Amino acid sequence: MRTCVVHDEREQTRRRLELLLAGSGEGDEVVVADDLEALVARVTAGPADVVVLGLARSAQVVAAVRAAAPAVPVLVAGPSDDPAVVAEALAAGAAGYLRWDAPRAMTRTLAAVAVGSAAAGDLLGPSEEGVHVDLAVQRGLDLSVREVQVLVGVSRGMTNADIGRRLYLSAATVKSHAARLFRKLGATDRAEAVGRAWALGVFRLGP
Repeated sequence: MRTCVVHDEREQTRRRLELLLAGSGEGDEVVVADDLEALVARVTAGPADVVVLGLARSAQVVAAVRAAAPAVPVLVAGPSDDPAVVAEALAAGAAGYLRWDAPRAMTRTLAAVAVGSAAAGDLLGPSEEGVHVDLAVQRGLDLSVREVQVLVGVSRGMTNADIGRRLYLSAATVKSHAARLFRKLGATDRAEAVGRAWALGVFRLGP
């Protein structure tokens, strides 16, 4: 059973997140933290498998949680109507963004993140409307087109074999592209690569 800690400064949003996660059918224990102090105390004391935040002051809260408990992944949830706030939270270290109008997708993403998998399909990546690859940043980091294609696949939670089928490459070739990609991003694993892509501006939100 996973332990999910939810927080937002707005009571209505906390309640919404609690109901969404409790109603996922996964048997999760959902702990509600009313304020930032309670949230930090809870993740520090543990156990906590994942933290889910509303968008309010999300970048500040993400940073506080990451400082207190760097091993605990943090997800931000909301209606995806404020790209700047979402991008700021991701740059602060959030593992991804959940759209709460897609509860089944939220459940899959929580499962993937809680066990340390790479970002699942509903973490924001270029598959989502309004998410783009910044070509200037791509060139500045010397990322090849193929490496960016692999990064997009990773952001969608695809395996090397899945990415290979999409790109007509072998899984071994995808693995080689991924290794070069990780070195250029300064990442050690898939989840960190996606986070670094957001932090460095490879992915951006916009019209």
